[in-house]
Amino acid sequence: MVSRTPPRALPVVGGNLALDFANTVDNPWGPTRHDHLGDYDDLMAWSERAGTLATGSSRRRRPGEVLGRAHELRDVLNDVFGAAADRTGDVAERWPALRPFVVQAMAAAALDDEMRWSWSIRDDPAAMLHPVAVAAAELLTGTDLRLVKRCSGCPWLFVDRSRNHSRRWCDMADCGTVEKMQRYVSRRRERS
Repeated sequence: MVSRTPPRALPVVGGNLALDFANTVDNPWGPTRHDHLGDYDDLMAWSERAGTLATGSSRRRRPGEVLGRAHELRDVLNDVFGAAADRTGDVAERWPALRPFVVQAMAAAALDDEMRWSWSIRDDPAAMLHPVAVAAAELLTGTDLRLVKRCSGCPWLFVDRSRNHSRRWCDMADCGTVEKMQRYVSRRRERS
C-alpha cells in the first residue's frame, strides 16, 4: 500500500482575502497539484480559518452547488487579478465576470452591531463566498490594485506592501528559498 504525504498547510500570503482565496491551489499545472478547496469540507475549513464563516456553522445545504460556485469565483479572481499583476489587458474588461458574485454578496448583506457587512449561512449556503467577493471589489477599486503582483516562483498573487515595493515571492520561506537555492547551485556549477 502506497502512503501519500498529506498536503502542506495552506500559507496565507496574499495580503487580501480575495487573493488568499485565489491562492488555494498548490502547483496548479504540475504533477503535485493540490486543491485546498477540493471538497465542501475543505471549503468550510478554509472559510472558518479565513474568518468568512463562524466556526461550527451548518454544513448541510447544497454542498456541490456551493463548491462549484467557489471554484468559479476562484477562477474569476485569478483572471482579474492575474491581469492586474501581469499588466496584461484591461482589468476593467474583466469586471463583468466578477460582478455577479459582488451583486449576490451585497443583495444578501446585513450590517452587524459594529456596522460591518455580515452574511448568514442559514439564509444563503454560499455566504462564506460573499466576503471574498466584496474584498475583491474593494481591491479592484482601491489604491492597492497597483500593488498586486504575481510570485516569480509560482502563480500565486499577493499585494506588495513592502517598503520599496520590491517583493518578488509569495513567501520567502517557500518560493524565495527555492529560487535562492537554484541560484546557489547554478553559481557552484559555473565555478566547477
